[in-house]
Amino acid sequence: MAEAPPTPPVVRLALEQKIELLLQEQGQMDDMARRWLGVESALEAQITALADELARMRDAGKSIEAWRLFELERYRSLLGQAEQQIGRYSSYAGKLISARQEELAGLGIQHATEAIRQSFLSAGGRVGGFFDILPVEAIENLIGFAGDGRPLGTLLRMGWPDAVDGLTQALINGTALGRNPRDVASDMRDGLSQGLDRMLTIARTEQLRAYREAARSQYQASGLVNSYKRIAALDACMACIALDGETYDVEELLEVHPNDRCGMIPVVEGLPEIEYESAADRFAELPEDEQRERMGDGAYDLWNSGQISLSDFAVHSESADWGPSIQTATLADLGG
Repeated sequence: MAEAPPTPPVVRLALEQKIELLLQEQGQMDDMARRWLGVESALEAQITALADELARMRDAGKSIEAWRLFELERYRSLLGQAEQQIGRYSSYAGKLISARQEELAGLGIQHATEAIRQSFLSAGGRVGGFFDILPVEAIENLIGFAGDGRPLGTLLRMGWPDAVDGLTQALINGTALGRNPRDVASDMRDGLSQGLDRMLTIARTEQLRAYREAARSQYQASGLVNSYKRIAALDACMACIALDGETYDVEELLEVHPNDRCGMIPVVEGLPEIEYESAADRFAELPEDEQRERMGDGAYDLWNSGQISLSDFAVHSESADWGPSIQTATLADLGG
């Protein structure tokens, strides 16, 4: 097996920057999850009472169907309280995410500047104040908005239907299965957290979008960078593993998926090509059981037999609202 090339300093820098981002992100996600406990606590009594009421209906021989729930005053009251609580949470989350977008936009400019300078230093050259550095105000249009141009608050409020659907399905399924009402109430709180899951995804996705777009804008403003390379996280999905090292014109948006944590390395004009051990190379070195776990048995068998390549795992799409995106191919996509 050929020895992997040494990791270039600019790649090491990008990985260090990514670790910094992920540590900060985890703290924020923990804070958002703790704040969500207040939503659950405010609704706990109503949830428990509703689970008890449906258990009595079941024991009396009444059918438990979704449409029948709307005849129950307690269910309608719970929905009203949940909407109010989640609306307050959405307002809190929107302010938090907007503030974090602004912080990450500044950090994106800073990290992009450091990466350009590191590229020159690694090549034996020197670069100091020889390129323009963007002020954060130049990209303030990223702050408070989602990738499709909508205000963040509008997107966050879409977590409400997810929460209601999760709560309702847990209530119907648990009651129909004859579970203890206390267990059903616990499942309902878990179902309600689908709203939190959506908001955490929005937070990660939109904050990192602001960071990447700020970095890309800095590359453009420098006048030294014509393209950039994608660098995937070590625990990336198969689509991102397949695309690690892909080169994009600096005018192009990086194609991503929700929760995408890939970074961008500048390709500075006139400097040598950046070579490093790609995610695909690292994946090839993993033991079979880990490769199977990451791909799934069916996809692994197709790949291991040579019927497909890693590049087949990246499915590309384009949205008029969201721009270029990727997702990991399903077994059906791969012909399995």
